[in-house]
Amino acid sequence: MPIEIYRWEALDAETRQRLLMRARADLQQVLPEVKAILEDVRQRGDAAVVDYLRRFDGIDWPPERWRVSREAMAAAWEELRPEVREALRREAEAVRRFHEAQRERPIWLMEMAPGVIAGQIIRPLDSAGLYIPGGRAVYPTIVHALGIPAAVAGVRRIVACTPPAGRHPAVLAAAYAAGVTDFFLVGGVAAIAAMAWGTETIPKVDKIVGPGNLYVLAAKALVMGEVAIDMLAGPTEVIVLADETARPDWVAAELLAQAEHDPHTSCLLVTPVETLARAVQAEIERQGPALPRWTIARQALETYGGLIVTADMETAIEVCNAYAPEHLAIYTRDPWAILPAIRHAGSVFLGPWSAVAAGDYATGTNNTLPTGGWARVASSVSVDTFVKKIEVEALTEEGLRHLAPVITTLAEVEGLHAHAASIHIRLPDLPASSSLA
Repeated sequence: MPIEIYRWEALDAETRQRLLMRARADLQQVLPEVKAILEDVRQRGDAAVVDYLRRFDGIDWPPERWRVSREAMAAAWEELRPEVREALRREAEAVRRFHEAQRERPIWLMEMAPGVIAGQIIRPLDSAGLYIPGGRAVYPTIVHALGIPAAVAGVRRIVACTPPAGRHPAVLAAAYAAGVTDFFLVGGVAAIAAMAWGTETIPKVDKIVGPGNLYVLAAKALVMGEVAIDMLAGPTEVIVLADETARPDWVAAELLAQAEHDPHTSCLLVTPVETLARAVQAEIERQGPALPRWTIARQALETYGGLIVTADMETAIEVCNAYAPEHLAIYTRDPWAILPAIRHAGSVFLGPWSAVAAGDYATGTNNTLPTGGWARVASSVSVDTFVKKIEVEALTEEGLRHLAPVITTLAEVEGLHAHAASIHIRLPDLPASSSLA
């Protein structure tokens, strides 16, 4: 069997932990090589990038060949088959609509006390760098997922990098629709280094977002601080939480849809219904071999898959929360009733018609999601990824007098007497605070 059934209550703690384990990126094994490439690009700029394009991509391109112009992106859009162009148009429209709804008020102010105004203003980043994986597959939807929220946020310069092998009309067309301003056919560690420090051709950005292989993840981790990053996204993952109303063939198809991504994909069914688990197991055996990527999917299911049977739905929900999956599909009689109990998930799909693939391609939600348990503390890429929130304060003399006793007392408690003095110089008639030793 490519995927096994486990009875949760019968498992010891160690087995439970192993079952909830997912593939972990061992960055340590590539850090020395990645550090060397980053430093080389930082020092030599374009010349180093030329060398790495020759070494890793087998091409000998001068810097002027890296850039894809907006005109070339527009031409790629027109070259697409009409049905592909229409699908990309509808997907981009949905992504833009969803992310426009995320925008907060650009400014809010409130009176905290008489003469004391406090609030917040929201400002976009000046620039953002999008890393778009490419080579074994093409990902125009990732271009939309990263570029459109950046554009909606108001980022003025949106830089995208993808390996030369990723130069596909759909990717270039998606970049045009997303509002990418600068597109370069440079990938891997060299692209991350170029966007982090800037070269003669590729501009430095404020934040780098987007998924990548182990080397790209290591590079993002190492440049964090020089630039901001979104997250270190690992292999995709899904949990289907289901009861007796779920169709076994649909559940199996959902697990297989994620499993075909990568041999390290995590795919779990969690249910209190053992007959469902057995039926899903049989469906995977039936459907899987007909898939073109069955070899990949089978390896994922064997290594990081499982059909977990719990004593009740409450335990099943707690297993899901403990795992904190990237994708959580809830196929139950009343999925909306379960939603309030879900504390940790990247994206939740309610009801059997809510296929995870719909979120990948059409609903407008963002498909760049936290993996590896990061859904416990992190969110998907969104408009918030590309903005910063700046606090604002405005005090009158009345307001400062009202707060002065609090300010001076706490400043002296912390031993920061110059802080207190900055108040006394403004209000010389203010009684001196008693010394706090």
